[in-house]
Amino acid sequence: MNKIVLLVGATSMIGRACARVLSEKNMTMILLGRDSEKLGNLKRASDSADAHVLDVTSEPQIESIVAEVLKTYGSIDAVIYNAGIYPWKDIESLSLQAWRDTLDVTLTGAFLMTKACAKIMKKQRSGKFVFISSLAGETIGVPHMSAYATSKAGLNGFMRTAALELAPFKITANSISPGKVYDAASMTEAEILDKTKPIPLRRFVEGEDIAHMAAFLISDLAKNITGQNFVIDGGQSILGEEGHVVDVL
Repeated sequence: MNKIVLLVGATSMIGRACARVLSEKNMTMILLGRDSEKLGNLKRASDSADAHVLDVTSEPQIESIVAEVLKTYGSIDAVIYNAGIYPWKDIESLSLQAWRDTLDVTLTGAFLMTKACAKIMKKQRSGKFVFISSLAGETIGVPHMSAYATSKAGLNGFMRTAALELAPFKITANSISPGKVYDAASMTEAEILDKTKPIPLRRFVEGEDIAHMAAFLISDLAKNITGQNFVIDGGQSILGEEGHVVDVL
């Protein structure tokens, strides 16, 4: 599967896993993120093809990088959009700026990246968009994360609209909603037990779980899958999470 893939938000836990897994599947990975040092380290560690510092809220930056990638590699076959920020504030404490920043990075950035790449994919009459969403987007409520949850719900709505508009050009758009993704190595056994209580499988979602689903959706095996949101949460959304309600009430 020699595909040219733009990975936005490459240096997060999920982004790093996507860079490794997709590179191992012989996809040409173009890493995009805000931190040049982290991008450089990830490029070397994952054997990715290229890396660029990008502000996803800047349309001129996005258009410039997309044009450069197209000139260098000749096509853009897929985009994984994994950018997001997570202000932890209740509604009354959340500033208007934090609200706007969250929507800009998670939702507006996805719109701008899709807008820039869709015109290229239309000419190719092929392409794949994969948006990394969240359980908080539509499936469960999470107190103190109103901006994040709103941005992810909007992302799923945008994905479905993109899927309809781009379908005549054989371009697909889907999203993946992870459950709890934690670095268990940095936690105590008691913390792990507490945080996995609402998960029927009693284990965290790993970045590689999301990466393998993204790889599948980008592959030709998923050519007839579009407009769908795939939940990977160990069964958490079946039960919900009482702790969220108890914390508030």
